[in-house]
Amino acid sequence: MSASVETSMPTRRWTFGGLFGKGLLAVYVGLMLIWLLFPIGLVLLASFQGKLEVSLSLGDVSLDAYKAIPPAYWEAFWFTVRIALTATIMALLVAVPAAWAMNRGKLTGSRLMSNLVLIPDVVPQLILGIALLTVFIPLHLSNSFAGVLLALVALSLSTGLRFAEALLAGLPEEYEHAAQTLGADRLTTFRIVTLPLIAPGIAIAALFIFMQNLVTFELLFFIAGPNATPISIRLFSDIVDRGVVPYAIAMAGILVYVAVAFYTMVAVVLGPKYMAGSVMSRKG
Repeated sequence: MSASVETSMPTRRWTFGGLFGKGLLAVYVGLMLIWLLFPIGLVLLASFQGKLEVSLSLGDVSLDAYKAIPPAYWEAFWFTVRIALTATIMALLVAVPAAWAMNRGKLTGSRLMSNLVLIPDVVPQLILGIALLTVFIPLHLSNSFAGVLLALVALSLSTGLRFAEALLAGLPEEYEHAAQTLGADRLTTFRIVTLPLIAPGIAIAALFIFMQNLVTFELLFFIAGPNATPISIRLFSDIVDRGVVPYAIAMAGILVYVAVAFYTMVAVVLGPKYMAGSVMSRKG
């Protein structure tokens, strides 16, 4: 009898410790989420009050700041959305076949090429902006849609390539071998087998690349101009000249809405398991 009691005691202590540990982990994760989401919530609340000194009074909440957004802001906003989408599509159209060539084509020096593509992530965007400006000025690409587009594509390629390489590394080659055994060539195999299997991961990559392009500032500070002004540059210029005006805060809130809407759309289409990132490393 005493032996059974002695053997059961550690189990009880372990169960209590497990619950206590889970509680601590829940508190830890909850505090982390609050830390991450608090700035976003603060921006949204400030956008409805038109000021950074927010209050919890419902009487201060209104749409006046949104109604006061000038046409120049909307022009810059839609310009940014168009160019961010275009750059995202172009970057993935280049990055996915390149990742397939390096991963499935067994190219000599593919590891070196993969590392070279990551240079834009290592070098500060400020340096990249200066470098691109020296190239774009003789080509008359500065202060133009094409120049801003090429700059964003160059910045997005490394992210697209990293995602695509991880997706292909996690995809067993047996699927492709089976298709080739049935007579499909490598291009057909890529189109009807590989691409559909990695499509959910590519959609997640598009989400991150689009959001990166939407808010990129340092790189575009040197490339953009009056004829090609992304919303991040417009906001920065106005804040420097006029201070934090109410409609600038409202436009920042609209950028948050766009990010949440795009994320929600991808999450609804793909489901939670893909948004959790499991597709990036799953084997089989």
